[in-house]
Parts: sequence; C-alpha cells; structure tokens
Amino acid sequence: MSLQAKIKTSVRMNVAKRKLDSRKIKSHHGNPLEQWGLTKIRNDIKNNKVLSHHFGGVELDRDAIKEYKLFKFREILGYVLDNSPYYQDLYANAGIDISTFKSYEDLEKLPLTEQSDLANKPYHFLCVPRKNIIREFTSSGTTNMLKRMAYTQDELLEIVDSVISGLKMAGMDSKDDVLQIMYPTITATWDPGLVLSKACTLGGFNSVIEDSLDAKQQIKTMKENGTTFMIGTSSFLYKFSMQARGLMKPGELGIKMIICSSEPLTETMREIIENVWGCKTLRQWGMTELGLANAIECEHQNGFHLNNPDFLVEVIDPKTGKVLPAGEKGELVVTTLRRRCMPLIRYRTRDITSIIDEPCMCGACLDQRISDIERMVK
Repeated sequence: MSLQAKIKTSVRMNVAKRKLDSRKIKSHHGNPLEQWGLTKIRNDIKNNKVLSHHFGGVELDRDAIKEYKLFKFREILGYVLDNSPYYQDLYANAGIDISTFKSYEDLEKLPLTEQSDLANKPYHFLCVPRKNIIREFTSSGTTNMLKRMAYTQDELLEIVDSVISGLKMAGMDSKDDVLQIMYPTITATWDPGLVLSKACTLGGFNSVIEDSLDAKQQIKTMKENGTTFMIGTSSFLYKFSMQARGLMKPGELGIKMIICSSEPLTETMREIIENVWGCKTLRQWGMTELGLANAIECEHQNGFHLNNPDFLVEVIDPKTGKVLPAGEKGELVVTTLRRRCMPLIRYRTRDITSIIDEPCMCGACLDQRISDIERMVK
C-alpha cells in the first residue's frame, strides 16, 4: 500500500472511530449494551427537534423508551410510504391509514412482512439511490430462501458499533484481550470474520482470524496470540471443543468467554464446551436481514439482550397473527427503527421465542430481552 493510500485509510479509520458511541462506554458502568442503547437514544432525542420537544429532560425509564419506540415506529412508517415501493403497494392494498397508529395496540392492524416477499423482490424494499449502497449481503438463513440486503456506510458503522458494545458486554475490556474469530464453515457473500475483525480494530480490541478446521492449528493460534475470547458457529465450537479436550487440560489456555453464533446451541452442547474451556459460553442471535448482530446473552445467560434503539419487537401467534403478551411463546416479529436503506416493518423471523420484560441480574433494567430461540417447524 502506498503512503497516500495509508494516509487515506488512517483518516477514514479515525473518522469512523469518532462516530462510534460504543468507544465511550465503560464496561464497569452497568451493562455496556444497555448503556450504548441509551446513548444512541439520547443522541437521537438531542438531534431531533420533535423528539427533543417531547422527550427533552425526561428520564429514560422503561415507559419513556416504549413511547420513544412508538414515535420511531410512526416515523419509519411515514418514511417507507414515501420511499419503499413494496410498502407503498402493501399498505395501499390493505387500506392502511398511518395517521390512525397511535398506540402499540394499533400495530396489529398492519400487515406482516413475509420472508418470501423479501426473497422474491428485494429491490422493491430499497429506499435510497443505488449510489448510496456500500455493501450488499446475501443469506438463505434457516429458511433456504435467498434474501439480499443492502446497507449504507452509516448503517455498516451502526452494525460495528453494536458489535463492539456486545463484545464489551461479554467481558472484553482489556488491551490484553484477544478475540479468536473462528468461522471456517460459513459460506456467504458476507464474511463474519472480517466484520468482527474490523469491529475489533475500531473498538480498540485485538483479534485474530483462524479459519482452520484442524483443532491443533486452532490451539496453536491461541497459544501464539494469547487468545482470551473465542467466537464462531455453535456447531464448529462444539466439535472443536470435543477434539480439544484430548489435546489439553480443562481451562489450560485461560479462555475468559466463548460466544456461539449463527446456529442454535443446546444446553448439552453448552455444558460440554464450558467444561472443556473452564469458562462461560454465551449465545448470540442475529439475521442478515436485520443487520447481522442483533442480540446476545450476558454472563447470566438468562435471555438475549437486544440492540434496544434499533428494533421494536413483537411476539405473535404464527397461525392467527395475534400479538402475544410478554412471557408467552410465539413467532418473533421485528421492525427496524433506524434503517434507511432497506427498512423492514413487522418482519416475520420464523423464530419462536418470548419477550422477557423484567430486569436482568446483570443490572440491565431498561432494555428488552428475548428467551431461547427455537426454529419454527415448517
């Protein structure tokens, strides 16, 4: 790389770092993911005249955050009606008048967004000119329907911001910590290893990508780099742990935390992984359609903490579409509150869960959590 290219890259990195609220969050000041969410909401209120008039000086308790999300929901509804061919057609055909949406009970009137629609006509969801798109990701997820999603530069930075906050919540808070990124079995148009590596660089963390299927090579990389955290698919980390227990003593390498993503993790799998490495294993949940990294467990392993400012979540009866109260299991439905490139309104995830609407033992009391994720039987 030439000197000029190095200077341009350095400038871009410094500009990106200044935009990341996660860098200002201290791990010992409550749950970092919740603190990041509150910072995003406060900044949004500060920079929006209508929000500032309504919420300025208001303490951000749970009721205020619910009201803030309802405001953002109405705002994104107006945005897609102005910019999204898909939602313009969907709501026109359903005779929807968004001026009538004044409470959470009104959400049920809106049609659900089906995964098949996103798979069949992705660019009907697009709300910005093509020139504003920086990256497009394609994923089939668990439904085997190929779905393409586009993101702007600012949206990619938002993803990185949330990833850094999630890593801090998982315990990464030292310059001596090293995240070993292990995704040898993922084939997609987006590389989770590169996304995580970039997040670590911008967040001030150390990381190493090791995509070998060989357990001995993975352990060699750990020893050479002083790995303290691991992240990878649930199935790979489980198989790797089964092989590793014959190559080392339990807890020998000083791993502090393991994060399993992309696939379900059973309690039996978690127990085996934790016994091998002598540390806790956290589950992470996300969908390409929603921005890759959407929720993660804290050390108490009692539900997934959501990226609170980014999503409004509902749980519905998958057969009737009726919204279910907190604690009842049903299909998770998500609205992206801050996306401008390809927003999704009441998007059906095909995942079964329930909303946990009470404080967590980690100290988080304002964000929402969701319970264990189950895949919907087709």
